[in-house]
Amino acid sequence: MNYIELLEQRFACKKFDPTRKISAKDKAFILEAGRLSPSSFGLEPWQFIVIQDDKLREKLKPACWNQSQITDSSFIVIILSRKAHNFRGKSDYVRQKVSRRNLPQEMQDTYLGLVQNYLSVEDTDAWAKRQCYIALTNLLNAAQSLGISSCPIEGFEAENVKKVLDEYKQINFDDFDFSGVMCAFGYSAMDLPKKFRAASTEVIIEI
Repeated sequence: MNYIELLEQRFACKKFDPTRKISAKDKAFILEAGRLSPSSFGLEPWQFIVIQDDKLREKLKPACWNQSQITDSSFIVIILSRKAHNFRGKSDYVRQKVSRRNLPQEMQDTYLGLVQNYLSVEDTDAWAKRQCYIALTNLLNAAQSLGISSCPIEGFEAENVKKVLDEYKQINFDDFDFSGVMCAFGYSAMDLPKKFRAASTEVIIEI
């Protein structure tokens, strides 16, 4: 299908078939689309927590308003955003991201200064969370390209989700916070609903 057809078929799936599981190959494809997402200044201020374990998802479900997508999907992805201190001043994180471009030192210093000046006046936590939604879009559409359904979820209690995940020491909550969204992936157990969108004349202005 072409890209517009893909978008016409994608919807927020509220009912997944719990008996159908996404293959490791297809899961890797979806996650790679997230990893390759563009971001402002190329700073990639995100981390993807991928949860497939059934018992862990059962623990998370009450903190996610008991939505069935949490447990009936094949896996969920919690998108974390990098906290503001990673971008303030002469941050090692920003330096590392800029230095990998292998620019001449003078150009590198100029670019680093540009990035730091911009982020010094920006609400950096809000900026990082906005970047995460770019990655979310790629995850959703990559899944749909494989015939896999998805459901973005903003209805969850971040602090209670964090309490469940705190035992997993590989998740660094000192550097990361919740971006405000997670997403469930799996095979739909519902009919394709009618899509409602504003007409192009309502949302597009050509000058």
